[in-house]
Amino acid sequence: MERKETNRAKQLSIDKEFQKGVSIIDVDSAIAYYMSNVIIPDLKENDTIVKVPIIYGNAERWKNARKDGYLRDQRGRIQIPLVMFKRTGIEKNDNLPHFKEGMTIPVFKKYSSKNRYDRFSILNNTRPTYELYNITIPSYVNVTYEMVIWTSFTEHMNTIIEMFQNESEKYWGNADGFKFLSQIGSFDTTQEVGEGSERVIRTTFTTTVNAYLIPSEVDNKPTIKKSFSAKKVVFGYETDLTGGLFTNVTAYNEYYYLIDFVATRSSKQAQFINSTTVKLTNVKKPILPPELQGSFDELNWFKVYINGVLQTPLDYTYYYDGGTNEITFIFSNLGFPLSNQDDVLITGKFKEL
Repeated sequence: MERKETNRAKQLSIDKEFQKGVSIIDVDSAIAYYMSNVIIPDLKENDTIVKVPIIYGNAERWKNARKDGYLRDQRGRIQIPLVMFKRTGIEKNDNLPHFKEGMTIPVFKKYSSKNRYDRFSILNNTRPTYELYNITIPSYVNVTYEMVIWTSFTEHMNTIIEMFQNESEKYWGNADGFKFLSQIGSFDTTQEVGEGSERVIRTTFTTTVNAYLIPSEVDNKPTIKKSFSAKKVVFGYETDLTGGLFTNVTAYNEYYYLIDFVATRSSKQAQFINSTTVKLTNVKKPILPPELQGSFDELNWFKVYINGVLQTPLDYTYYYDGGTNEITFIFSNLGFPLSNQDDVLITGKFKEL
């Protein structure tokens, strides 16, 4: 079986709450939570506080409610008061734009654990790192729910209807989770008499919820991707000079070591040693000319790319062995172990022998 190639340098951990997308059950849960904890009030009956339960109308419950006009509990008694809801339809929302597949929305999270050492950032003249989440544009839909309320007294029914009407045209959901704009239609109230001359007041109405749906994966690829902003942007220059460009041979002979150093630049695939170490073989590291000491950026003597992603010099150390003509790189802060399947490309000031 062929092994699937993965770019492990781009595999950044994402909190579970950001991985699952937005599903239909998330919409149902947000609506149920808001009705239970915000809208539906506690009723007072004979100096006793009565909590109004809310249930989802599955096929059996909905059929019984349609047939009898009310629901019974396991002991056969009519369940009053009670609120039952059921999702009755999902359709495309034509009032919101629908973009082509593949487009994403960038969202920044300013706090990042990588910024916890602010003093080091000041010393190195770096900017705080922001966490960037690229989120696939969702599908905008209208979800409709049919609601049924049962009470014994008109006063109780009026109280519940007033609360629902007050929450129309508002966002329903959890303060720390999803919220969706909900609109309520007209209320239809009827009074019936159940078995045993028990009066039942029933009100039905429809709620339309403007929601959005995002699958967790599309074509086996996650719909939410995480990255980090650049902490530091460095502008520099490279000069490609050889002695043949000089008409004055004496000038080149006098400064050849300086010119050759500036012109030196190579690129080579590193050899895998173990999970933290790679090396370049048959190479020579030039000596930094005295004229460039103090002005040449020795921290960025090399540029190391793992699977195409540039690594910061703080993630590795290196040493040069002039006897064996090898430069060894040891990584300490990658966040993942190296393997012989990883592509490690190194460019910088060295010569291939």
